[in-house]
Amino acid sequence: MIRVCYYKGCGVVYGAIKPLSDKRTTHGLCPKHLKISLKEIKAEMERYSSGENQPQHTVFSMKTYSDHLV
Repeated sequence: MIRVCYYKGCGVVYGAIKPLSDKRTTHGLCPKHLKISLKEIKAEMERYSSGENQPQHTVFSMKTYSDHLV
C-alpha cells in the first residue's frame, strides 16, 4: 500500500507498506507533519491543563412556585 500524508491537503507520498504490489493508498502523516501535529497537540493539552480553555459555568437561580406561597 502507498502511504499518503493527509495533513491539510499535503498529499506527499512518504512510503509504502508491504506487500508492495498492493497499489491501494492509505493515509497518515508524513514525518514533517507528524512532528507539527504532535507540537500542536502538546500545546493544546498545556492550554487545557492550565485552565485557559476551561468552559465557563453559569449558575442560574430560579424561584419555584412554592417559594412565592411562603
